[in-house]
Amino acid sequence: MRLTPHSLGGRLALLLVLAVVGAQAVAFAMFTHESSQIGHAVARTQVVDRIATLVRLLDTIRADTVPSVIAAYGSPRHRFTIDAGSLVPEGAMGADELRLARRIDRRLKDDAGQARIALVERDITGEAASDRIADRPQALRVSVRLDDGRWLNAEAPLALRTPPWMRVGLIQILASVVAVLGVVSVARRGIVGPVTSLAKAAEMAGRGAAFEPLPERGPSELRTMTAAFNLMQARSRAFVADRTRMLAAISHDLRTPIASLWLRAEMVEDTALREAMVRTLTTMQRTVEITLAFAREDASEGRGSRLDLGAVARTLADDHRVLGRDVVVDAPPSLPFHGREPVLRRALDNLAENAVRYGGRARITLEDHDTEVCILVDDDGPGIPPDRIEDMFAPFARLDASRSDETGGTGLGLAIARSAIRAHGGDITLANRPNGGLRATVTMPREAFPTSAGS
Repeated sequence: MRLTPHSLGGRLALLLVLAVVGAQAVAFAMFTHESSQIGHAVARTQVVDRIATLVRLLDTIRADTVPSVIAAYGSPRHRFTIDAGSLVPEGAMGADELRLARRIDRRLKDDAGQARIALVERDITGEAASDRIADRPQALRVSVRLDDGRWLNAEAPLALRTPPWMRVGLIQILASVVAVLGVVSVARRGIVGPVTSLAKAAEMAGRGAAFEPLPERGPSELRTMTAAFNLMQARSRAFVADRTRMLAAISHDLRTPIASLWLRAEMVEDTALREAMVRTLTTMQRTVEITLAFAREDASEGRGSRLDLGAVARTLADDHRVLGRDVVVDAPPSLPFHGREPVLRRALDNLAENAVRYGGRARITLEDHDTEVCILVDDDGPGIPPDRIEDMFAPFARLDASRSDETGGTGLGLAIARSAIRAHGGDITLANRPNGGLRATVTMPREAFPTSAGS
């Protein structure tokens, strides 16, 4: 399963979210560590202060009130008892504990060595599990020797009760992610939107579809790129239009001398010579007309419209059968498609005509897939040598080198068909069938022409 988004906006959002979550996690870890250190220091100071205060208080009250004062001074987090022995063994203090013990001594009397402090790890098992103080894994034990020789023993958790950092951290991360997604949504309109429009326009330009110049919006780099694309498209359309007008003028200029030669040929008394001249002129006229049609199809523009490919194929087959050709169609009852019907009909007509000319008959099969349509045109001819298949799509390319109209056409049928299909975002391939004959395979996307390049 692919987890990386395909779109630019999705990837931008993912990278920003990962960066924010990572930065927040590192900051939260550092804050938690520092907070824990501060909590330990505050807890030690609190215990030292409470012990010193309690010792001074005990020096000022009667002996019979000491138990009640000890009980009142305690809390669920702090336990105080007066015992005969010290809770902290002698010599158990480290450097930090010794420093805190001396601090207690200075606050009580000049006598040194009255206080002992030790940091212990509590084992939460058995009876200790029900003790509120033992709920903390680490605890601070303090023992202070009183004037009567007994010891005031205290035990308290090392850290203060901390706020719910985890909940605060999650809320902070969630707020950051929401802010990032808001920024991405704004960037999508200002950056990703123009890029998406440019990509759609480039795809439509490759299919020969017409569209309005893109609006120049977004950052300066995007505006420059959009302006360059619009200029390139304008120049490309102007070049194609000039070429089409030139070919149309040549075709028009050739029609007049061909018609004049035709009239003169009809006056030739020699029947054989007259028929030969008429055949030559007919071939010239047909070549001029097909050449002009190829130029027009190659330069054709338009957004297309809704049509039924099945109905187009069946109508085309009926027209061929009227001329005595064996053309059959196998298609769904309805095959909706968005494209230019005259262009598609001409492409299918050329494929069917080639199949009948070289293979005796044409079998057209239309297949409806989820995202594309597939058209198969089969014949029973001799096929094409594998090394010549791609050459057949070049204008005026023919297997028959004699250029005879009886053994082949003008060599523009496949070129026109491929130009028309590629203008719809598809393609044509040729392949020899295992049992003999040739198969032409046409594939086109269902939505050959998006409704708008800027949407």
